[in-house]
Amino acid sequence: MTKLRLILCFILFAPLCISAQKSIRIWDGTDMTRKQKWSKLTVFLPETPDTSGISVVICPGGSYYWMDRDNEGYSVAKYLNQHCIAAFVLQYRTARKGNHHPAMIEDLERAMYLVKQNAGKYKINPEKLGVMGFSAGGHLVGTQAIYSDTRFLDARHKTDVSLKPYFAAMIYPVVTMTNEEIVHKKSRENLLGKQYSPEMAEKMSLEKNVVTNMPPFFLLHCKNDQTVDYHNSVVFSTILTEKDNPHKFLLFDECGEKGHGFGIQPIGEAAGWIDVFISWVLSIE
Repeated sequence: MTKLRLILCFILFAPLCISAQKSIRIWDGTDMTRKQKWSKLTVFLPETPDTSGISVVICPGGSYYWMDRDNEGYSVAKYLNQHCIAAFVLQYRTARKGNHHPAMIEDLERAMYLVKQNAGKYKINPEKLGVMGFSAGGHLVGTQAIYSDTRFLDARHKTDVSLKPYFAAMIYPVVTMTNEEIVHKKSRENLLGKQYSPEMAEKMSLEKNVVTNMPPFFLLHCKNDQTVDYHNSVVFSTILTEKDNPHKFLLFDECGEKGHGFGIQPIGEAAGWIDVFISWVLSIE
């Protein structure tokens, strides 16, 4: 193929690729602050949406400081698109830009609100919007599942739209903020700040705030996780069982060299976990 033909192909087909993705600043149209300008949602829509209308907001990990958008965001969204599931990757505020709680959960609630408001445009069922998070992002979506009735947005952005997730998928998640034996200290400091109160740490320890009538959970962790102790998920799964909350827990002995941050491409026993998740989410009644 000649150089000219390559250029022509790029001109003709590049717009088709770009049109499959669109980034929107989630606080546009509001009295947004300078920091909120960083928050955005990247939309990934499948060519043929699943007839169930299931979709998901994805929160990448990064210790509440940075964000692994490619590995734990875009690649996941593209794979779900291949299975007819619409996905929305959230770039939420982090401590790297001087943000702490509740900035992160406000961003997630705003993102869910916008997706539901545009359900017709995205060809999804607004009642079947779930959330998926990795590492610290797993803690964020778990927070949303537990505190969906708290409505952190209500103070400034009143809405009568339900923000309870259809499901919550927590992949090698941070869970506790109080158990010193297994807490991920970087995530805790970045979420709550250096001068956090014991009361706030208690509130943000997911295992201590499980309630009834929560959405179903999907948990995944590896015992060789060198970043977030796998007992975070064990403790959370245990309390979900005690509270009779439906969930699926995949616990593997070995998932590559460090057992963390692998997104949808782990080495070892967790290979193919994303397909297990897809089968699980399509089975939710």
